[in-house]
Amino acid sequence: MPDCIFAFLFFNLNLIPMRSAFLVATISVLISPFMLHAQTGRKMDVTISSGVLKTAEWANFKYMENLDLAQSGDQKGLKAILEFTGTVDGIEALEHATTCIELIPLATDEKVGSVISSLKPKLKTILLDRFQMAQGRTEKEDLRKPLQAWAPQTWKALHGERVTCSTCMLHVGSPIQSKPGMPQTNSADAIPDTEKQ
Repeated sequence: MPDCIFAFLFFNLNLIPMRSAFLVATISVLISPFMLHAQTGRKMDVTISSGVLKTAEWANFKYMENLDLAQSGDQKGLKAILEFTGTVDGIEALEHATTCIELIPLATDEKVGSVISSLKPKLKTILLDRFQMAQGRTEKEDLRKPLQAWAPQTWKALHGERVTCSTCMLHVGSPIQSKPGMPQTNSADAIPDTEKQ
């Protein structure tokens, strides 16, 4: 009888670490999408697709790095994220478009519109189509309203109108506003106009 008790205790004590490991593994799997988002998407809550991230990795595109830049209104980051639209197709195209429309309020409508103004007309057409489809996918109610109501500058740029950013001056040859004492830079250095290419 004592041997049976010893065997029972030994067996159950050995299971405790396995149960703990299983519990930790289960919890990790359940919260890993949130952990990825919390670590890499620090700025704000935008939808990020794992499928799009895999395609970006395959294309050697630093998706999360550019997304972080774009969220802060960085023109190069915004342009890179918007141009990545041409790399994805199928469901990933819709998932990426959802990320893009959720990015507009964070980067500001004016900055997104001015960057879209510099894109090729064909890409603008693709963005317009995908943005409208993504509006049905986003869980953010405010972004389900007509695009021209909450992002009028982006809407204008998508329809071929020239949008300028009063704080960044995207047009080639126009100076970017800088801090007093800092040299003025040409916006062509910041982001080239690809519409004419």
